[in-house]
Amino acid sequence: MPDEMAKLLRRVRSATGCDQRLDRDIARYLEDTPDRREDPPSYTGSVGACISLLQRVMPGWRWHVGFGPRGIMPYASLSKGTVRREAMASTVPLALLTALLEVRAEKR
Repeated sequence: MPDEMAKLLRRVRSATGCDQRLDRDIARYLEDTPDRREDPPSYTGSVGACISLLQRVMPGWRWHVGFGPRGIMPYASLSKGTVRREAMASTVPLALLTALLEVRAEKR
């Protein structure tokens, strides 16, 4: 896993909510837009923004969100064919971003 991807994944895993700086870095890394506007979508704070990102950068992938086995932590899964990745986080957007970044890390 490239160092930049590993750092971004660690930051998403340790996030607890909305983080505009993290949103900018996600946009820069996943959408390959180094000169992206200063105010990217709130990926870390919006399920809708995460779904839109997922559809752009990983077309054809299915997603599911809910709560983990104990019903406490938000959960997200991504799947395509036989590949499936699941993640739990403090919020649904962060769970989606974690799963998305884990899949992307495995593909590189």
